[in-house]
Amino acid sequence: MKPRKDQLRVTIFTPQHKIVGEIHLYENSRLSDILNTENLSKDFLPITQAEVTDLKTGNTVQANFISVNKNHIELVLEEA
Repeated sequence: MKPRKDQLRVTIFTPQHKIVGEIHLYENSRLSDILNTENLSKDFLPITQAEVTDLKTGNTVQANFISVNKNHIELVLEEA
């Protein structure tokens, strides 16, 4: 049986991009749990239904899946 996952819509800022998409949380976990995991295999944050905007040019691309290096994340906002 697969563990149940909840989707959380977020906006993520890196030095060069604004990313809007969905993060999948395991049941009873929090966004901070995923961001604070210190495990080499967890250095990248998977995001689905992503919209990536270049902060310099304003160009936007959409992707079904991206993986963001957590070391580049400056700010994460949960969508209300």
